[in-house]
Order: sequence, then structure tokens, then C-alpha cells
Amino acid sequence: MPTPIGHALAGLAVAWSAKPPTEAPPLGRALARPLTLVCIALAVLPDFDLLSPPVHRAATHSIGATILVTIIAAGVTGWVTGRINWRIAFVCAAAHASHLVTDWLGTDRNLAPYGIQMFWPFDKGWYISGWEMFLPVERRNPFSVATIRVNIAAAIREIVIIGSVVLAVWLAGWRRHPRSPQSAQRAHSPNP
Repeated sequence: MPTPIGHALAGLAVAWSAKPPTEAPPLGRALARPLTLVCIALAVLPDFDLLSPPVHRAATHSIGATILVTIIAAGVTGWVTGRINWRIAFVCAAAHASHLVTDWLGTDRNLAPYGIQMFWPFDKGWYISGWEMFLPVERRNPFSVATIRVNIAAAIREIVIIGSVVLAVWLAGWRRHPRSPQSAQRAHSPNP
């Protein structure tokens, strides 16, 4: 199962797919957009169930939780703006669902059952793709050299795979939204 770094990158890819940076702003400004921060948080959120290990990979890692995120996001946008913004609600749902997809594509070396309860509450089965795209993460002895080595290798693989998707989304969005005429004019005008 991916590290928080991989999940955060997946949330970032979802956010920038929905509203890519229009120019190449400083990375800090592009990351600080409210929707971007919410998507990153929602993509990492399911792993907060690690605080209660017996329920890890169950309800929070399910389509049921994604539906709940959609309902809450719709309610919050309706409360804040007076009208439900379904685009934002579905982007939030996609950010949460990115966690399910990346875990499904991951490697689970925990005790059986393996995978996640992806379709809870409709189905209580456990699902994992078997493709092992993402390396396993070690949670025991977090400060041992062996654990750190395993987790760094997993994070590097996630950065390469999901980071490539983030970069592609960034570049596609940047090309889709060329510079405004005013900024292009300022770029070509001589300095006084």
C-alpha cells in the first residue's frame, strides 16, 4: 500500500486535473490553492484509520466513504455559496477515491485478509489487484534502518510513477491555458 507521499501526489493530480494552474506560477502558490489542499487531504484521509489498526483498510477505504465525502462536499459548497457546486463535490470524491485506487494497485504484505474493503457497505469482500505497482510499506519499528530503507524505496517508486502523472497534468494544463494577452505583452515589452 502506498505511503502518504504517494496518496498526496494522487490527490494533487486529481486537483490539477480539475483546475490546472493556468500559468506556471511558483509551485508554492499552485499548491496552496484551497481545492488543491482539500484534495491532498482527502487523498491521505483514509489512512487516519491507522490510529485504530483493527479497522484499517475497511470502511474508510471504501466506495461508501467516497459517497459520504461527495455528500459532505456538496453540503459544504451549498452552505458556503448558497448553491451546491457538483463539480467541486465530484473532484473531492475523486481525490478520496484516488486512495482506493492506489491501495488497490499496491502490495499488501499484512496479515490476511489482503487488500481493502473497496465496496463496503454493499460488499464486505477484500480486494487487491495483484499487480503490485506500488511497493509494500513497513510500519513496525518505524525508526529502524531496515524500515526506513523499505519505506524510502516505496516512496521513490511512488514519486516516479504518480509524480509523472502530476507532471503530465501540470504540463497539459499549462498548454491548455496559454498566458493571458496582458502577461504576454509585459513579457515582450522593453524595460524602461
